[in-house]
Amino acid sequence: MAFESEKKKDRLPVEGPLRRLPGQSIREERDKLLNDKLSDYLLLALGFCFLAGWEWFRRWNALPYGAEILTVFAVVMTSYCGLRIVRLRKEIRNLNLAERGERRVSELLTQLRRRRYVAFDDVMLTGENVDHVLVGPGGIFAIETKAYTIFGNGCVGVDETGVLRLGNKTAFGDPLDQAKRCAEKLTKLLHDRTRKQYSVTPMLIFPGWTLKRAKAETGVVVLSDGTITEFFEALPALFSDTQITDISSHLDQIARS
Repeated sequence: MAFESEKKKDRLPVEGPLRRLPGQSIREERDKLLNDKLSDYLLLALGFCFLAGWEWFRRWNALPYGAEILTVFAVVMTSYCGLRIVRLRKEIRNLNLAERGERRVSELLTQLRRRRYVAFDDVMLTGENVDHVLVGPGGIFAIETKAYTIFGNGCVGVDETGVLRLGNKTAFGDPLDQAKRCAEKLTKLLHDRTRKQYSVTPMLIFPGWTLKRAKAETGVVVLSDGTITEFFEALPALFSDTQITDISSHLDQIARS
């Protein structure tokens, strides 16, 4: 007697971890702000407004007490929540700007395929995320994108003391050190996986800014989006196609983890 074969279990059409997209960490942070903080402030303000309204209803229906006190609380808490929401809007606006910057740089890096460069976006490391990792004939690069609002003279560069300056002002948060940390962590991770010593070059890219010639050596390459193609086309070849393929396979695993 013939029996029907056991029906296979349903499975997802796409399984396993996927490579992250440009700006994915920024989108996750923005969504967290919207889903957690914004909703909390709105619910808190609406809750106190509801209580105050309820007490006024009680007064108008000859059930007095508590309306003034709850109204004061409602005004205070609504004002506080309003200020917090205004600050959240600023944070979200900055995150939107950062996401657009990363997408712009990702598009330009992708165009380097014709030069046999391979780009990976939003690579997560321990305690850090690297906006882009690029590997090709010219080497391996850990790239941080800084999409700041343009101000002052619109120029970015390193001064005589090795300090990064934007529009004649010192850059906030020491981006040079951040780029170095990302490159060092990626160097160590590649060594742990390949047992080979690869040098990873830290890089900062400032979309929309005008690049000034560095007046001091920092070990970090600073570019604008308009100088990306020119920079990589001028690099001498360090890696063969075989080496690029090998390194890319390890970076692909890192990008999916």
